[in-house]
Amino acid sequence: MRTAKRVTINNLLLQFLTIFILITLVTSIGGCSAMLEDKDAIQELSFSHDGKKVVFDRCRNEGCQIQVYDLETGELAAYQSSKNERWTMGKYSDDGKKIAFSVIPVKPKGGLDLGNMQIAVMDADGKNYKKVTTGPGAKTSPTFSHNGKKILYAKAAYIREKGRTPAAQYDAWEINLETGAETQLTFCKYFYMGYLSYFPDDEHFIYWGDMPDEYEGVRMMDQSNFKNKMIELGKKGMNVIGVVVMKGREMIPRPYHFPPNTFAQSPLLSRDGSKMIYEKSQSGEFYLYSEDGNHRYVSGGGSINSAAVSPNGKLLALISVSLKINTYTILDGKLQQSLYLPCAPKKITNWSIPPKYKNIYKMIPEEASRIIN
Repeated sequence: MRTAKRVTINNLLLQFLTIFILITLVTSIGGCSAMLEDKDAIQELSFSHDGKKVVFDRCRNEGCQIQVYDLETGELAAYQSSKNERWTMGKYSDDGKKIAFSVIPVKPKGGLDLGNMQIAVMDADGKNYKKVTTGPGAKTSPTFSHNGKKILYAKAAYIREKGRTPAAQYDAWEINLETGAETQLTFCKYFYMGYLSYFPDDEHFIYWGDMPDEYEGVRMMDQSNFKNKMIELGKKGMNVIGVVVMKGREMIPRPYHFPPNTFAQSPLLSRDGSKMIYEKSQSGEFYLYSEDGNHRYVSGGGSINSAAVSPNGKLLALISVSLKINTYTILDGKLQQSLYLPCAPKKITNWSIPPKYKNIYKMIPEEASRIIN
């Protein structure tokens, strides 16, 4: 009982840290911020459709952009939002023709209007920009279906006016891009929800949810009845906490079985669904899931605030302390590239580049050489 309680408390602390990172993102307070220094930080990582580029948010003194770094050529390009909007969490479609992202309105007197965030899409070249969702709520983590006809995203029903946690009560939603219909798929009011991905059939999807506020109308504060609901789910081989797989609104019995005390989170799927990478609890360590139970450590550890897997399932990319992006081959965990912000050497304790890695350490340019839109 004490162990379970300790895990719950640790999970709560983790989520406060996660939300604090979100606040950092939306207020442009970066990992390289300090008195008399420019602010510079990166968050919200994904790969391009072909795995040749990494996409991320970058916030500096002058504002935030969705930036695109070419792993082969070193070119840095960017999507630039208008002055009255903040664009974030970019994700390409499977064919690379479109990009989906979240749009945060900027209030007339300054600050960000999280309660009116929307999901938008545009062509990869920046043309045909269009908001596709409507209504209130913080809408995050958009991802295209494989056929490009739907977008899965998380939506927070509750926006706080004050406090360190700006949004809560997250659930998974889906928008049909052909009809415009928006459908709520989960009803758990999670304190935090993320890492949503479709499986190849575009019906099943996976996500990570933590601290649900209710299930089937029973609130967590009603501890006895909520506990009974969780026990009922457990007997069916299901759980609304942690890594969850759904088909539409139907919860699927656990297709993944993790080692005891692992508390898997942050699931990452390859495009064909054959590979699943997960993070072990709060460790920042990522493992390749194996049906035989021999889950293999890939890489990570420490302050990892965003992760992504290339569509072909060959590369794992991790953002560390908002200062650098490391990419590793999933097959052997070998470091392929380390992309770091110009201020990283000044801010990372005991910064050094091992001689054998000098050829793969590269600096992310100060400015994008090309604005895409």
